[in-house]
Amino acid sequence: MTINEFNIAQSKTGEYKVDQATPDGRQIIRFLRWAGALLIALSATGFMLQSHADFIPAYRYWVCLAIITALCVCGLICNYLLREPTGARIFFALSAAFLPVQVSQAGAMLYAFVSGGHVLKPDFDWMRFSEVHPALIGTDILLTAIFLIAVSYTGFSMLAKRHVKVLMQAAILGNLLLLLPVRDGYSLPLLLLLLFGGLRIVEHRLSHDATMRISEGMAARILIWLPFLILTGRSLLYPLTYPLVIAIAAVIAVAGIADVKRYTRSALAIYAGQWIGTVAALSIWPLTVAHFFGDELNNVSRMIPVALMLFLLSTKVTYSAKNYRSISSVITTGLVFAALANDHSFAPLLALSSGIALIVAGGLSYREKIPFLAGNLCFLGGVLFYCGYVVNAYTAAPWVFSICLGLSVLMLASVLDKKQTLIVKTAGQYWDEVKTWS
Repeated sequence: MTINEFNIAQSKTGEYKVDQATPDGRQIIRFLRWAGALLIALSATGFMLQSHADFIPAYRYWVCLAIITALCVCGLICNYLLREPTGARIFFALSAAFLPVQVSQAGAMLYAFVSGGHVLKPDFDWMRFSEVHPALIGTDILLTAIFLIAVSYTGFSMLAKRHVKVLMQAAILGNLLLLLPVRDGYSLPLLLLLLFGGLRIVEHRLSHDATMRISEGMAARILIWLPFLILTGRSLLYPLTYPLVIAIAAVIAVAGIADVKRYTRSALAIYAGQWIGTVAALSIWPLTVAHFFGDELNNVSRMIPVALMLFLLSTKVTYSAKNYRSISSVITTGLVFAALANDHSFAPLLALSSGIALIVAGGLSYREKIPFLAGNLCFLGGVLFYCGYVVNAYTAAPWVFSICLGLSVLMLASVLDKKQTLIVKTAGQYWDEVKTWS
Protein backbone atom coordinates (compact mmCIF):
# COMPACT_ATOMS: atom_id res chain seq x y z
CA MET A 1 0.00 0.00 0.00
CA THR A 2 1.29 3.44 -0.89
CA ILE A 3 0.06 6.95 -0.29
CA ASN A 4 -0.29 8.71 -3.63
CA GLU A 5 -3.36 10.76 -3.03
CA PHE A 6 -1.55 13.64 -4.71
CA ASN A 7 -2.77 13.33 -8.28
CA ILE A 8 0.42 13.14 -10.28
CA ALA A 9 1.60 11.36 -13.38
CA GLN A 10 -1.76 9.98 -14.44
CA SER A 11 -2.23 8.63 -17.92
CA LYS A 12 -5.12 9.55 -20.18
CA THR A 13 -7.16 6.69 -18.71
CA GLY A 14 -6.64 8.16 -15.22
CA GLU A 15 -4.58 5.21 -13.97
CA TYR A 16 -0.90 4.53 -13.64
CA LYS A 17 0.70 1.86 -15.73
CA VAL A 18 1.40 -1.30 -13.77
CA ASP A 19 5.04 -1.97 -13.07
CA GLN A 20 5.94 -5.23 -14.78
CA ALA A 21 9.42 -5.53 -13.23
CA THR A 22 10.42 -8.92 -11.89
CA PRO A 23 11.05 -9.39 -8.13
CA ASP A 24 14.82 -9.31 -8.75
CA GLY A 25 14.41 -6.20 -10.86
CA ARG A 26 12.40 -4.48 -8.14
CA GLN A 27 15.11 -5.26 -5.59
CA ILE A 28 17.75 -3.76 -7.89
CA ILE A 29 15.58 -0.67 -8.42
CA ARG A 30 15.05 -0.32 -4.66
CA PHE A 31 18.79 -0.65 -4.06
CA LEU A 32 19.56 1.97 -6.73
CA ARG A 33 17.09 4.40 -5.19
CA TRP A 34 18.55 3.99 -1.71
CA ALA A 35 22.09 4.29 -3.05
CA GLY A 36 21.28 7.39 -5.08
CA ALA A 37 19.50 9.11 -2.19
CA LEU A 38 22.38 8.36 0.19
CA LEU A 39 24.96 9.61 -2.33
CA ILE A 40 23.10 12.87 -2.81
CA ALA A 41 22.60 13.39 0.93
CA LEU A 42 26.18 12.51 1.90
CA SER A 43 27.77 14.49 -0.92
CA ALA A 44 25.73 17.61 -0.24
CA THR A 45 26.27 17.31 3.51
CA GLY A 46 30.00 16.85 2.98
CA PHE A 47 30.13 20.00 0.90
CA MET A 48 28.23 21.98 3.53
CA LEU A 49 30.35 20.77 6.45
CA GLN A 50 33.84 21.29 5.08
CA SER A 51 35.79 24.41 4.35
CA HIS A 52 36.43 25.49 0.77
CA ALA A 53 39.00 28.13 0.06
CA ASP A 54 37.35 29.07 -3.22
CA PHE A 55 33.91 29.73 -1.74
CA ILE A 56 32.88 32.44 0.64
CA PRO A 57 30.20 31.37 3.14
CA ALA A 58 27.42 33.16 1.22
CA TYR A 59 28.11 30.99 -1.83
CA ARG A 60 27.13 27.91 0.13
CA TYR A 61 23.62 29.31 0.26
CA TRP A 62 23.40 29.46 -3.52
CA VAL A 63 24.98 26.03 -3.93
CA CYS A 64 22.36 24.56 -1.59
CA LEU A 65 19.65 26.42 -3.49
CA ALA A 66 20.94 24.94 -6.74
CA ILE A 67 20.84 21.43 -5.22
CA ILE A 68 17.21 21.93 -4.16
CA THR A 69 16.30 23.24 -7.61
CA ALA A 70 18.00 20.30 -9.32
CA LEU A 71 16.15 17.83 -7.11
CA CYS A 72 12.83 19.51 -7.89
CA VAL A 73 13.57 19.43 -11.64
CA CYS A 74 14.37 15.72 -11.43
CA GLY A 75 11.14 15.16 -9.54
CA LEU A 76 9.16 16.97 -12.25
CA ILE A 77 10.87 14.88 -14.93
CA CYS A 78 9.95 11.67 -13.12
CA ASN A 79 6.41 12.92 -12.69
CA TYR A 80 5.50 14.28 -16.12
CA LEU A 81 7.95 12.66 -18.55
CA LEU A 82 8.70 9.26 -17.05
CA ARG A 83 5.29 8.85 -15.38
CA GLU A 84 7.09 7.39 -12.37
CA PRO A 85 5.52 8.64 -9.09
CA THR A 86 7.87 6.83 -6.70
CA GLY A 87 10.92 8.60 -8.09
CA ALA A 88 9.06 11.91 -7.98
CA ARG A 89 8.26 11.39 -4.31
CA ILE A 90 11.88 10.57 -3.54
CA PHE A 91 13.23 13.67 -5.28
CA PHE A 92 10.72 16.02 -3.65
CA ALA A 93 11.28 14.41 -0.24
CA LEU A 94 15.02 15.06 -0.62
CA SER A 95 14.26 18.64 -1.68
CA ALA A 96 12.14 19.14 1.45
CA ALA A 97 14.94 17.62 3.54
CA PHE A 98 17.44 20.23 2.29
CA LEU A 99 15.11 23.16 3.01
CA PRO A 100 15.95 23.41 6.75
CA VAL A 101 19.64 23.63 5.77
CA GLN A 102 18.75 26.53 3.50
CA VAL A 103 16.74 28.21 6.24
CA SER A 104 19.59 27.72 8.71
CA GLN A 105 22.00 29.52 6.38
CA ALA A 106 19.56 32.38 5.89
CA GLY A 107 19.23 32.54 9.67
CA ALA A 108 23.02 32.67 10.02
CA MET A 109 23.14 35.66 7.64
CA LEU A 110 20.39 37.41 9.61
CA TYR A 111 22.10 36.65 12.91
CA ALA A 112 25.43 38.04 11.69
CA PHE A 113 23.71 41.23 10.48
CA VAL A 114 21.61 41.80 13.60
CA SER A 115 24.27 40.93 16.17
CA GLY A 116 27.25 42.50 14.45
CA GLY A 117 30.67 41.68 15.83
CA HIS A 118 29.69 41.52 19.51
CA VAL A 119 28.36 37.98 19.45
CA LEU A 120 29.35 34.49 20.41
CA LYS A 121 30.53 32.78 17.25
CA PRO A 122 31.44 29.18 16.49
CA ASP A 123 35.08 28.20 16.40
CA PHE A 124 34.74 27.35 12.71
CA ASP A 125 35.62 30.35 10.59
CA TRP A 126 34.16 28.83 7.47
CA MET A 127 30.70 28.72 9.06
CA ARG A 128 30.58 32.43 9.80
CA PHE A 129 28.52 34.73 7.62
CA SER A 130 29.91 38.23 7.66
CA GLU A 131 29.72 41.35 5.50
CA VAL A 132 26.61 40.21 3.66
CA HIS A 133 24.66 43.16 2.24
CA PRO A 134 21.20 43.67 3.82
CA ALA A 135 19.57 43.66 0.38
CA LEU A 136 21.11 40.28 -0.37
CA ILE A 137 19.97 38.95 3.02
CA GLY A 138 16.43 40.10 2.29
CA THR A 139 16.53 38.49 -1.15
CA ASP A 140 17.84 35.23 0.29
CA ILE A 141 15.13 35.13 2.96
CA LEU A 142 12.42 35.84 0.36
CA LEU A 143 13.68 33.07 -1.93
CA THR A 144 13.93 30.72 1.01
CA ALA A 145 10.32 31.44 2.00
CA ILE A 146 9.11 30.80 -1.54
CA PHE A 147 10.98 27.52 -1.80
CA LEU A 148 9.90 26.52 1.70
CA ILE A 149 6.21 26.89 0.96
CA ALA A 150 6.23 25.54 -2.61
CA VAL A 151 8.57 22.58 -2.16
CA SER A 152 7.27 21.56 1.28
CA TYR A 153 3.66 21.63 0.10
CA THR A 154 4.48 19.57 -2.99
CA GLY A 155 6.54 17.06 -1.03
CA PHE A 156 4.01 16.62 1.78
CA SER A 157 1.18 16.35 -0.75
CA MET A 158 2.98 13.50 -2.47
CA LEU A 159 3.82 11.74 0.79
CA ALA A 160 0.68 12.29 2.88
CA LYS A 161 -1.92 14.57 1.33
CA ARG A 162 -4.48 13.77 4.02
CA HIS A 163 -2.32 15.51 6.65
CA VAL A 164 -0.64 18.14 4.47
CA LYS A 165 -2.08 21.03 6.51
CA VAL A 166 -0.73 19.90 9.88
CA LEU A 167 2.57 18.85 8.31
CA MET A 168 2.96 22.28 6.72
CA GLN A 169 2.20 23.99 10.03
CA ALA A 170 4.83 21.90 11.82
CA ALA A 171 7.42 22.50 9.09
CA ILE A 172 6.83 26.26 9.02
CA LEU A 173 7.00 26.49 12.83
CA GLY A 174 10.31 24.63 12.92
CA ASN A 175 11.86 26.66 10.13
CA LEU A 176 10.69 29.97 11.60
CA LEU A 177 12.39 29.12 14.90
CA LEU A 178 15.46 28.09 12.91
CA LEU A 179 15.49 31.49 11.21
CA LEU A 180 15.37 33.52 14.44
CA PRO A 181 18.67 35.28 15.31
CA VAL A 182 18.88 33.68 18.77
CA ARG A 183 22.06 31.98 19.94
CA ASP A 184 22.38 32.67 23.68
CA GLY A 185 22.32 29.77 26.07
CA TYR A 186 19.17 30.88 27.89
CA SER A 187 16.69 31.71 25.12
CA LEU A 188 17.75 28.81 22.92
CA PRO A 189 16.65 26.10 25.41
CA LEU A 190 13.18 27.65 25.49
CA LEU A 191 13.00 27.49 21.69
CA LEU A 192 14.16 23.87 21.73
CA LEU A 193 11.59 22.81 24.30
CA LEU A 194 8.83 24.81 22.57
CA LEU A 195 9.55 23.17 19.23
CA PHE A 196 9.96 19.73 20.78
CA GLY A 197 6.64 20.00 22.57
CA GLY A 198 4.83 21.22 19.45
CA LEU A 199 6.24 18.45 17.30
CA ARG A 200 5.31 15.82 19.89
CA ILE A 201 1.70 17.05 19.79
CA VAL A 202 1.72 16.72 16.01
CA GLU A 203 3.36 13.30 16.29
CA HIS A 204 0.72 12.10 18.72
CA ARG A 205 -1.96 13.10 16.23
CA LEU A 206 -0.28 11.57 13.20
CA SER A 207 0.78 8.28 14.82
CA HIS A 208 -2.85 7.18 15.18
CA ASP A 209 -3.29 7.11 11.39
CA ALA A 210 -2.23 3.78 9.87
CA THR A 211 -1.20 5.49 6.62
CA MET A 212 1.41 7.49 8.54
CA ARG A 213 3.14 4.30 9.66
CA ILE A 214 4.15 3.14 6.19
CA SER A 215 7.21 4.37 4.30
CA GLU A 216 5.73 7.55 2.79
CA GLY A 217 4.07 8.60 6.04
CA MET A 218 7.21 7.87 8.05
CA ALA A 219 9.24 10.00 5.63
CA ALA A 220 6.84 12.91 6.09
CA ARG A 221 7.00 12.55 9.89
CA ILE A 222 10.80 12.53 9.83
CA LEU A 223 10.94 15.63 7.62
CA ILE A 224 9.15 17.80 10.19
CA TRP A 225 11.82 16.89 12.78
CA LEU A 226 14.77 18.09 10.68
CA PRO A 227 14.58 21.76 11.80
CA PHE A 228 14.66 20.62 15.42
CA LEU A 229 17.69 18.39 14.81
CA ILE A 230 19.54 21.21 13.05
CA LEU A 231 18.62 23.67 15.81
CA THR A 232 19.93 21.23 18.44
CA GLY A 233 23.14 20.50 16.53
CA ARG A 234 23.78 24.20 15.91
CA SER A 235 23.37 24.98 19.61
CA LEU A 236 26.26 22.62 20.41
CA LEU A 237 28.63 24.86 18.46
CA TYR A 238 28.29 27.54 21.13
CA PRO A 239 29.38 27.51 24.79
CA LEU A 240 27.09 25.20 26.74
CA THR A 241 25.00 26.59 29.59
CA TYR A 242 23.15 24.76 32.33
CA PRO A 243 19.63 25.40 30.85
CA LEU A 244 20.78 24.19 27.44
CA VAL A 245 22.34 21.00 28.82
CA ILE A 246 19.24 20.23 30.91
CA ALA A 247 16.95 20.88 27.92
CA ILE A 248 18.97 18.55 25.68
CA ALA A 249 19.09 15.86 28.39
CA ALA A 250 15.32 16.09 28.88
CA VAL A 251 14.72 15.84 25.12
CA ILE A 252 16.98 12.78 24.87
CA ALA A 253 15.23 11.14 27.82
CA VAL A 254 11.73 11.66 26.42
CA ALA A 255 12.74 10.69 22.88
CA GLY A 256 14.67 7.60 23.95
CA ILE A 257 12.08 6.22 26.33
CA ALA A 258 8.72 7.32 24.90
CA ASP A 259 9.07 8.47 21.29
CA VAL A 260 11.32 5.86 19.71
CA LYS A 261 8.47 3.33 19.94
CA ARG A 262 6.47 5.39 17.46
CA TYR A 263 9.02 4.93 14.71
CA THR A 264 10.19 1.33 15.01
CA ARG A 265 9.16 -2.07 16.30
CA SER A 266 12.75 -3.25 16.58
CA ALA A 267 13.40 -4.59 20.07
CA LEU A 268 17.08 -3.67 19.83
CA ALA A 269 16.33 -0.05 18.86
CA ILE A 270 13.74 0.33 21.62
CA TYR A 271 16.08 -1.26 24.17
CA ALA A 272 19.01 0.97 23.17
CA GLY A 273 16.81 4.07 23.19
CA GLN A 274 15.48 3.16 26.63
CA TRP A 275 18.94 2.96 28.19
CA ILE A 276 20.17 6.11 26.47
CA GLY A 277 17.07 7.92 27.71
CA THR A 278 17.57 6.51 31.20
CA VAL A 279 21.15 7.77 31.39
CA ALA A 280 20.04 11.20 30.14
CA ALA A 281 17.22 11.39 32.70
CA LEU A 282 19.41 10.29 35.60
CA SER A 283 22.07 12.86 34.66
CA ILE A 284 19.69 15.81 35.17
CA TRP A 285 19.82 15.79 38.98
CA PRO A 286 23.64 15.47 39.33
CA LEU A 287 24.04 18.33 36.84
CA THR A 288 21.58 20.40 38.86
CA VAL A 289 23.44 19.68 42.10
CA ALA A 290 26.79 20.56 40.53
CA HIS A 291 25.40 23.82 39.13
CA PHE A 292 23.53 25.13 42.16
CA PHE A 293 25.08 23.44 45.20
CA GLY A 294 28.56 22.26 44.26
CA ASP A 295 29.85 20.03 47.06
CA GLU A 296 27.48 21.33 49.73
CA LEU A 297 24.93 18.48 49.61
CA ASN A 298 25.58 15.14 51.29
CA ASN A 299 25.33 11.80 49.51
CA VAL A 300 21.79 11.13 50.77
CA SER A 301 20.49 14.36 49.28
CA ARG A 302 22.30 13.58 46.04
CA MET A 303 20.96 10.06 45.61
CA ILE A 304 17.35 10.20 46.86
CA PRO A 305 16.13 12.03 43.69
CA VAL A 306 18.01 9.48 41.57
CA ALA A 307 16.18 6.62 43.26
CA LEU A 308 12.88 8.44 42.82
CA MET A 309 13.65 9.05 39.14
CA LEU A 310 14.38 5.34 38.62
CA PHE A 311 11.04 4.42 40.14
CA LEU A 312 9.18 6.94 37.96
CA LEU A 313 10.98 5.71 34.84
CA SER A 314 9.85 2.17 35.61
CA THR A 315 6.30 3.24 34.72
CA LYS A 316 7.38 4.34 31.22
CA VAL A 317 10.04 1.89 30.07
CA THR A 318 9.30 -1.17 27.95
CA TYR A 319 11.98 -3.51 29.25
CA SER A 320 13.27 -4.31 32.76
CA ALA A 321 10.66 -2.21 34.57
CA LYS A 322 10.85 -4.61 37.53
CA ASN A 323 14.63 -4.17 37.71
CA TYR A 324 14.20 -0.39 37.77
CA ARG A 325 11.88 -0.64 40.77
CA SER A 326 14.09 -3.18 42.53
CA ILE A 327 17.23 -1.06 42.11
CA SER A 328 15.33 2.03 43.24
CA SER A 329 14.08 0.18 46.32
CA VAL A 330 17.55 -1.09 47.27
CA ILE A 331 19.09 2.38 46.82
CA THR A 332 16.33 3.98 48.90
CA THR A 333 16.74 1.44 51.71
CA GLY A 334 20.50 1.95 51.81
CA LEU A 335 20.11 5.73 51.87
CA VAL A 336 17.48 5.60 54.62
CA PHE A 337 19.65 3.51 56.96
CA ALA A 338 22.69 5.64 56.13
CA ALA A 339 20.72 8.73 57.13
CA LEU A 340 19.54 7.01 60.31
CA ALA A 341 23.07 5.93 61.18
CA ASN A 342 24.42 9.43 60.66
CA ASP A 343 21.56 10.91 62.72
CA HIS A 344 20.31 13.28 60.03
CA SER A 345 17.50 15.54 61.14
CA PHE A 346 15.12 14.39 58.41
CA ALA A 347 16.04 10.69 58.64
CA PRO A 348 12.98 9.46 60.65
CA LEU A 349 10.48 11.17 58.36
CA LEU A 350 12.42 9.96 55.32
CA ALA A 351 12.33 6.39 56.65
CA LEU A 352 8.60 6.40 57.35
CA SER A 353 7.58 8.16 54.14
CA SER A 354 9.88 6.03 51.97
CA GLY A 355 8.63 2.86 53.67
CA ILE A 356 4.98 3.71 53.08
CA ALA A 357 5.66 4.74 49.47
CA LEU A 358 7.55 1.53 48.66
CA ILE A 359 4.95 -0.68 50.33
CA VAL A 360 2.00 0.95 48.57
CA ALA A 361 3.42 2.06 45.21
CA GLY A 362 5.98 -0.70 44.75
CA GLY A 363 4.74 -3.73 46.64
CA LEU A 364 0.94 -3.56 46.62
CA SER A 365 0.51 -1.85 43.25
CA TYR A 366 2.92 -4.01 41.24
CA ARG A 367 2.85 -7.10 43.52
CA GLU A 368 6.63 -7.29 43.77
CA LYS A 369 8.50 -8.66 46.76
CA ILE A 370 11.67 -6.52 46.69
CA PRO A 371 9.93 -3.11 46.90
CA PHE A 372 7.53 -4.54 49.51
CA LEU A 373 10.37 -5.91 51.65
CA ALA A 374 12.41 -2.73 51.25
CA GLY A 375 9.42 -0.64 52.27
CA ASN A 376 8.88 -2.69 55.41
CA LEU A 377 12.56 -2.37 56.33
CA CYS A 378 12.46 1.41 55.88
CA PHE A 379 9.26 1.73 57.89
CA LEU A 380 10.69 -0.51 60.63
CA GLY A 381 13.84 1.61 60.71
CA GLY A 382 11.76 4.74 61.25
CA VAL A 383 9.74 3.09 64.01
CA LEU A 384 12.90 1.86 65.75
CA PHE A 385 14.31 5.38 65.61
CA TYR A 386 11.27 6.73 67.42
CA CYS A 387 11.57 3.91 69.95
CA GLY A 388 14.52 5.85 71.32
CA TYR A 389 12.08 8.53 72.48
CA VAL A 390 10.04 5.82 74.21
CA VAL A 391 13.13 4.65 76.10
CA ASN A 392 13.86 8.24 77.14
CA ALA A 393 10.28 8.60 78.33
CA TYR A 394 10.56 5.43 80.39
CA THR A 395 13.81 6.67 81.94
CA ALA A 396 12.20 9.98 82.89
CA ALA A 397 8.96 8.55 84.31
CA PRO A 398 9.02 4.75 84.57
CA TRP A 399 5.75 4.46 86.53
CA VAL A 400 3.79 6.41 83.90
CA PHE A 401 5.26 4.31 81.14
CA SER A 402 4.50 1.07 83.02
CA ILE A 403 0.85 2.05 83.44
CA CYS A 404 0.52 2.89 79.74
CA LEU A 405 2.20 -0.36 78.81
CA GLY A 406 -0.09 -2.35 81.08
CA LEU A 407 -3.19 -0.72 79.58
CA SER A 408 -1.96 -1.52 76.08
CA VAL A 409 -1.26 -5.16 76.95
CA LEU A 410 -4.72 -5.63 78.48
CA MET A 411 -6.38 -4.05 75.46
CA LEU A 412 -4.38 -6.28 73.11
CA ALA A 413 -5.46 -9.35 75.05
CA SER A 414 -9.11 -8.33 74.70
CA VAL A 415 -8.76 -7.80 70.96
CA LEU A 416 -7.07 -11.16 70.49
CA ASP A 417 -9.76 -12.88 72.51
CA LYS A 418 -12.52 -11.62 70.18
CA LYS A 419 -10.66 -11.43 66.83
CA GLN A 420 -7.99 -14.15 67.08
CA THR A 421 -9.43 -16.40 64.38
CA LEU A 422 -10.06 -13.50 62.00
CA ILE A 423 -6.58 -12.06 62.57
CA VAL A 424 -4.85 -15.40 61.99
CA LYS A 425 -6.94 -16.12 58.88
CA THR A 426 -6.35 -12.66 57.41
CA ALA A 427 -2.61 -12.79 58.12
CA GLY A 428 -2.41 -16.20 56.45
CA GLN A 429 -4.22 -14.93 53.37
CA TYR A 430 -1.88 -11.94 53.09
CA TRP A 431 1.16 -14.18 53.49
CA ASP A 432 -0.06 -16.58 50.79
CA GLU A 433 -0.69 -13.60 48.51
CA VAL A 434 2.81 -12.20 49.07
CA LYS A 435 4.36 -15.59 48.26
CA THR A 436 2.76 -15.49 44.80
CA TRP A 437 4.29 -12.10 43.96
CA SER A 438 7.20 -11.80 41.55
